[in-house]
Amino acid sequence: MVCFNAYGGMKTSFPALIKWVGLAGEKLHCQLCDEIRTIVRAEGGVTLSALDKMTLTKSMVYEALRIEPLVPFQYSKAKENLVINSHDAAFEIKKGEMIFGYQPFATKDPKVFEDPEEIVGHRFVGEGEKLLKYVYWTNGREIYDPTVENKQCP
Repeated sequence: MVCFNAYGGMKTSFPALIKWVGLAGEKLHCQLCDEIRTIVRAEGGVTLSALDKMTLTKSMVYEALRIEPLVPFQYSKAKENLVINSHDAAFEIKKGEMIFGYQPFATKDPKVFEDPEEIVGHRFVGEGEKLLKYVYWTNGREIYDPTVENKQCP
């Protein structure tokens, strides 16, 4: 499983991440370098603790995944009757009906994200961390912990 996930990640997400970091500009490149080098030096290497302290780096990863989701198309059959709400409407879905979602509609929502088509490396830093509740993965929000019940990929 580790090899499968690592291969998938390197094949799809890493090139997209590098593309968006590359397009973000020299100023952000320098800020990322400073943050990464400073924290790695202070932590004595690249560790999970060090990665957790890299707020700008994490923000840039979230931003790259926001602007170009790895799984843009999602679909399933409704397991029960439910109502899906948008900013200005509600949609009733009956048990057994097919649900299709195009994630960029949510991740580039101009009512949530200012300049949604632009890469903003600092978007999820400081007060921007509140926007993480709008970052969705396949089965849940970024702010939720993955569990056996929610099938969210850790």
